[in-house]
Amino acid sequence: MGRKKSRSKTKKGIFSFLRGSVTITLLLIIVIAGSIMLAGGIFPKLKEPLPDAEEAIPDMSSITPGGKDSLQLKTLKFKKCSGQTTVDLLLDRSSSMSLYTPSGQTKISRLKEAMLALTNKLSDSSIIGIQSFSSLSITDDVTISYYKDVKGIIPSKVNALIANGSTPTHDALTFSLGKLKEALPKFPAERKFNFILVSDGAPCPGVGCPQNPGADQDPRKYNPNPADEIKNLGVTVYTLGIYDSAQSRDPKLAELLRSIATKPENYFEAQTGDQTTKLLEAISTKICAQTN
Repeated sequence: MGRKKSRSKTKKGIFSFLRGSVTITLLLIIVIAGSIMLAGGIFPKLKEPLPDAEEAIPDMSSITPGGKDSLQLKTLKFKKCSGQTTVDLLLDRSSSMSLYTPSGQTKISRLKEAMLALTNKLSDSSIIGIQSFSSLSITDDVTISYYKDVKGIIPSKVNALIANGSTPTHDALTFSLGKLKEALPKFPAERKFNFILVSDGAPCPGVGCPQNPGADQDPRKYNPNPADEIKNLGVTVYTLGIYDSAQSRDPKLAELLRSIATKPENYFEAQTGDQTTKLLEAISTKICAQTN
């Protein structure tokens, strides 16, 4: 009898264990099934990754060149754009760039600040070139190159700019035209080149100083016009006029710079040199929007 009772207890223990195991197994199956349903099935669809640049490219069509919207434009950082930025700049360093702004800085010092702010946002795969001009010399300060190859010399080249002489606009544009012709075949065809002319004076000799002897420096007087030749290379042209209180009443420079730009809305104007950085940022933002 003792053995039978022992066997009976053993069987009951086994059955109790099995019932407990089955209960635990069922609970695990329910939990796993619920998890699969929440995940969207055994093979759930993967969500598309967010684009690298979370910031949207702004609509620049509502920005009025030289207007309040341009001046209030915030510095925008685009993770994708800087790698494709391709820009050549021609900088006026005539004597009028030594005039003081309302803040007590010279125009040329404000231009240097703007240039360093612009180039500091470039990436190694950006393409950059800088030429500068006055009647004393027209120079290739930074040969059109990948940023990674010239970033070490840009600060010293920009800070070395000195304002003197008059404004040979035609000759300077012709010089930059030659540099662009040399550079374009060296880079991938899909890179879209942009050109920015920054100037604060009307051509001299010419409308800016009709009393000065020498060939008129208004590029519109020439056939071919070097500004048009740059556009014919497929380069998008922007212009930035840096004015002072006297120049803002003279439309001659504005008319010239508007004609040099690819289209009128690619012309920007700073009523003082203190606005140079913000307006150069506005141009670079517009280039960025059209690159993507």
